[in-house]
Amino acid sequence: MNRFFKHPRIIVAVIGIITVFFSFHLTKARLDNNNLRFLPDKNEARLISEYIEEVFGPSTIVMVGLERPYGTVFDGDFLNRLRDYAGRLETIDHIKDTMSIMTTTYITGEGDAILADDLVPEGFSGSPEEIARLKGRIASWPLYQGALVSDDFQATQVVVTLDVLADDSGKPEVIASMDKIREIAREMFAGYARVYVTGMPVISAAINEAALSDIAFLVPLVVLVVLVVLFFSFRRFTFVILPLITALVAVDWTIGAMPFLGIELSLLSTILPIILVAVGSAYGIHVVTHYAEDTRNRVLSREEHRDLVLGLMAKLLKPVFLAALTTFAGFISFCFTSIVPMREFGAFASAGVLISFAVAVTLIPALLLIRGPKILKEKSPPKEDTGILNRVIAGTFLALARKRVPVLAVTSAVVVISVFGLSKLVVDNSTIDFFRGKTDISRSDSFIRTHFGGSKELTLLVEADSTEELLHPRTLAAVDDFAAYLTERIPQVGKVAGFTDVIKRMNQVFNVDEPPEGVRRTARADVPAGAGDFGFGDDFGFGDSEGFGDDFGFSGFEDSDDSWDS
Repeated sequence: MNRFFKHPRIIVAVIGIITVFFSFHLTKARLDNNNLRFLPDKNEARLISEYIEEVFGPSTIVMVGLERPYGTVFDGDFLNRLRDYAGRLETIDHIKDTMSIMTTTYITGEGDAILADDLVPEGFSGSPEEIARLKGRIASWPLYQGALVSDDFQATQVVVTLDVLADDSGKPEVIASMDKIREIAREMFAGYARVYVTGMPVISAAINEAALSDIAFLVPLVVLVVLVVLFFSFRRFTFVILPLITALVAVDWTIGAMPFLGIELSLLSTILPIILVAVGSAYGIHVVTHYAEDTRNRVLSREEHRDLVLGLMAKLLKPVFLAALTTFAGFISFCFTSIVPMREFGAFASAGVLISFAVAVTLIPALLLIRGPKILKEKSPPKEDTGILNRVIAGTFLALARKRVPVLAVTSAVVVISVFGLSKLVVDNSTIDFFRGKTDISRSDSFIRTHFGGSKELTLLVEADSTEELLHPRTLAAVDDFAAYLTERIPQVGKVAGFTDVIKRMNQVFNVDEPPEGVRRTARADVPAGAGDFGFGDDFGFGDSEGFGDDFGFSGFEDSDDSWDS
């Protein structure tokens, strides 16, 4: 011990250099709350997501809802502004595609040909005739309803696809693009419509903003609380500031190490500064408390003071280490989970505890040795009796000690209630529920879920060994059966759309006598019930079970006003 503290200034200098080094990296810390970060690299859901992105390309979605509460979306000025908005979005980084009623495709027929044309022609001026034609086109294909326009036609949606991987949706540059999407929408539709924006990067941005705001408020707050507690405990500047320095150095090293190691902050790791200030200051408090008691009203030479500090550290090293060890054991347990951000939190929280301990037993003694001995006199007590609080606390616990049976009964009842409550716990990771209902992001998410298909997308990939097998009527029937099952049986499903919707639309326009409400499947006599994956027992209306035939086999559909709304 004597040898280690032979040059206390070197100890302080080394800790100072390390602190400056990690302070530099602390400025590089980035917050990323992308949900995929919670999954390990080999997780099946993550691998499937990465495979879909590999096959179809990256497609992170931002949904912009536009509500016209005192009118409909079929207004010439509004529609032209909607087209201009899509044009301005193309100038933003990471924008892959935009889909709205002004930019989407419309499948129609002309003679014996099937044409894929713009839903709204390029020369659209907003005349009553053009708007009437647009209404008819939207009514003729239910795919638009619940996806691009609301059922009451008072709201429309712009679906913006970003060319970023789902794993990167929380990156700062992606969030910056999302902010521009929202800013331009609010600017262009001021006075025309209410703007609602949601989607994975939007929610990530809102979480980032809220987390950073909380850090900016809570860290100074916890520092202030610790300062107040230390002041009323010691009422001396040295003993107030030394434990706090210990905690702040631990925070600097711990958080600074994350960008140094290439690890981004998550929602969990943002609470590390608060935890380390609260927990880490305790080890410094142990040291200064014993030092204050051992030096009070004593006149010491520098050599005697040095011997006292070294003896004090030899005495305190083990108990302070054991106190740190128990906290370390609690945090290190998080490292054995498969949830990546939780594992990162456990690793850095436990490292922060060890850093707090190491700094407390090295930096504080070194600074005390540099300062040298000072006479610590008893503070004169205030006029009020300072023993009142002590007597109240002591009296309370003595009274509890005398009431052993009632205390045990109450404790047992609390334990039973707690065990029962544990059985009622519900695991819920809905990030939108992190926000109050009146916040902008919560209202936007609710609006999209109410008026459109929903704010969360689930992708189903159907893969076959060959194109012929994938396009076989039975395969398409199974896919359509599954879509119908999801729409009809799963209440949480708002909208199902896929390749089969295009096939059905082609059949509708090919059979010119079909009404605009749509078509539906018809069961074939030669297909037994239950032949489809979900028991609908049809052949998807393609007729020829071996292939599409010369006329694509679009012969087995019946009129319906609701079967293709999926």
